[in-house]
Amino acid sequence: MKLFESARIRLTAWYLLIIALINIGFSTILYREVTWELERGFLRAEQHLRMQPVLYQQVKELLRGELNEAKDIVLLRLLILNGFILGIAGVAGYFLAGKTLHPIESMIDEQKRFVADASHELRTPLTSIKSEIEVTLRDKNLNLKDAKTQLKSNLQEVDKMKSFTDYLLSLSRYEAYGSDIQMEDVDLAEAARQAVERNTALAKKEKIKLNLETEDVNIKGNPQSLVELISILINNAIKYSPKGKNVNVSVSKVKKNAVVEVIDQGVGIEEKDIPHIFDRFYRADSSRCKNDVDGFGLGLSIAKSIVEVHKGEIKVKSILGKGSTFIISLPR
Repeated sequence: MKLFESARIRLTAWYLLIIALINIGFSTILYREVTWELERGFLRAEQHLRMQPVLYQQVKELLRGELNEAKDIVLLRLLILNGFILGIAGVAGYFLAGKTLHPIESMIDEQKRFVADASHELRTPLTSIKSEIEVTLRDKNLNLKDAKTQLKSNLQEVDKMKSFTDYLLSLSRYEAYGSDIQMEDVDLAEAARQAVERNTALAKKEKIKLNLETEDVNIKGNPQSLVELISILINNAIKYSPKGKNVNVSVSKVKKNAVVEVIDQGVGIEEKDIPHIFDRFYRADSSRCKNDVDGFGLGLSIAKSIVEVHKGEIKVKSILGKGSTFIISLPR
C-alpha cells in the first residue's frame, strides 16, 4: 500500500533524525574532549621546549601543524563513523518502521475485508427484498393472500439481517470489550445443559439426537458467554450432520482444566480448511455442506473470541466424511 510505504519512509526519516541529533551531540562532546586533551599535550610540550629557546623556535610551528592535523584526523574519523552509523541506522530504521507499522497495516486490511464481507452479507438479503417488492408492485392481479406471502418472505430476509447484525455486535463485544466482561463462579455442566436446551428444537427439526454427559465442574467465567459458546458449537454440529445422526456433548475435568467436547457424525472438515475455520466469514467449501446451510461464517469466530476471553483454548479434530470434534479447554 502506497500509504504505508510513505508512512514507513517518514517514520524511518524520524528515526534517522533522532539518531543524527544524538550522534551530532555525542560527536561534538567527543571532539571537544579529544581536542582539549591534544591542546593540553601541546601546551605541556611547549612549556618544556621554552627551556631550550633555539629548539623551541625550530619545532614550534611543526608541533602546531601536527596538532591541527591531529584535530582534522579526529574530525574526519568522527564524520566517517557518523556516516557509517547513519547508514546502518537507516537500514535498521526502515526495517523497524516496517515492523512497527505491520500490525496497523494488518488491522486496516482486516477491517477492509470485514467491511467488504459484511457489506456482501447484507447486500444479499437487501437485494432479495428489493427484487421481491418490485415484482410484487408490478403485479396488477395482486391479492391479499399473495401480499401476505410476500411479506412473510420479506420478514424472513429481515430476520436474517437481524441475526447477522446480532452476530456482528456479539463478535465486536468479545473482541473489543472482552476484558470488561464480568466473571463469576460458573457451573459448566449447567451451562452445557442450557446450551443443549437452546438447540433441542433445531435438533428435532433436523432429526438429530443430542446426547449430554457431564461432570460437576466449576470455573471462573461469564455464564451467558459460556452458554453461547457451547450453543454455537452444538448448532454448528447439527447443521453439518446428516439426519438421523448423533451429536454428543460432554463436560469433564482433565488435570487443572475443564474440558468441553462437541462431537458430531457429520461430513467433517477438509484438512486445508481447518486452519481457517475460526476466521471471520470463512465458510468451508461445498463438500462440508449436506445442503445449503444457513450461516454467515461468524459463529466459530465468536466461539474463539469467547474462549480467548476466558484464557482457554479451542481445537478441532476432523475426519472428512466421518465427523468433527471440537475441544474446549478452560482453566479451573
